Amino acid sequence: MGFFSRNHEDENMKLRKNRFWKKRWFKVLVIILFLLIATGGYAMYRTGTTLSKISTKDGFMKSLWKSIPGVGPDQLQGEEEGQINVLLLGMRGNNMPGGGLLADSIMVVMVRPKENKVAIVSVPRDLWVNYPETSNQGKINSVHALYEEKGEGKGMEAMKKVVGDITGLPVHYAVRIDFNGFKELVDTVGGVDVYLDQPFSEPTQFEGENALDFSLPAGKNHIDGSKALFFVRARYASSDFDRAKRQQQVLLALKDKLLSLGTLTDFGKVNNILNVLGEDVRTDMDISEMKKFFNLASSMQNPDIQQKVFDTSEEGLLYSTKADTPEGKTYVLLPTGGNYDKIRQVCQNIFQ
Repeated sequence: MGFFSRNHEDENMKLRKNRFWKKRWFKVLVIILFLLIATGGYAMYRTGTTLSKISTKDGFMKSLWKSIPGVGPDQLQGEEEGQINVLLLGMRGNNMPGGGLLADSIMVVMVRPKENKVAIVSVPRDLWVNYPETSNQGKINSVHALYEEKGEGKGMEAMKKVVGDITGLPVHYAVRIDFNGFKELVDTVGGVDVYLDQPFSEPTQFEGENALDFSLPAGKNHIDGSKALFFVRARYASSDFDRAKRQQQVLLALKDKLLSLGTLTDFGKVNNILNVLGEDVRTDMDISEMKKFFNLASSMQNPDIQQKVFDTSEEGLLYSTKADTPEGKTYVLLPTGGNYDKIRQVCQNIFQ
């Protein structure tokens, strides 16, 4: 009897299961779940594909997996300590003449989300530094190019170490953008506005680049990508230090334009912009870290912003000299006092 009873119970269970699968509400539920998974999964896949193109960290599937809530780390590097430090590098780009991977622009952006504060510090490209893990020395702008030859992302990693030593700050992440990407970024947002107290002119630097005499009048100037690129690159008629100040000015103008367009509150718009930039942007953030950083940045409303450019002025903490190189004597910058102590103090106390 036990055997037949068990068979009978099994048959009833099968019938109940069959009836369960045939229920109309269950079929509707399956369709809804399928649509949610398909559309959400496709959106995640599209976003992941774009972000993985610019990330030098992890593979696509591993990075995408870590972006699922509850799987990857809950916080960004530095977030627990209250300050996230990001290195921004600007350069000509791969296969460009004149040293395509030399870092022409070097900035550290310090973000304190809970305090709604941001600081931007510019390091001049002629600063004479020690190369990581060697006894060699050279200008800081050459570090990225030299180490990138060892593999993609190695240049940013080396620059983080050098800049971290100079500033005394842990450099958590790095982002690199090529000149073409910068120009496309400005054009994609419809140009930016820069305000000048006096006219600006660069009559000699851009010969052969369809801009023999680049100039902007005093007052408000709405500039497109090409003009913005000339503006942040020009230095012959001024100096590398003035150029760094203009780079910070355009960076903040870009921030204002992105805010006005609602881009910094819509990750989909950011993703579309990054898709346009394609090969011209690289970062060592993975997909989940990029999304977390965006969420933090978008939560900051009208942050208090501090700016600093290290130069050869009395408060710039640098002095110029000549250094021996295989090519002969060359112009370089060194820290006053023979070490980075004063520079580190400024960086660590910039919010005070």
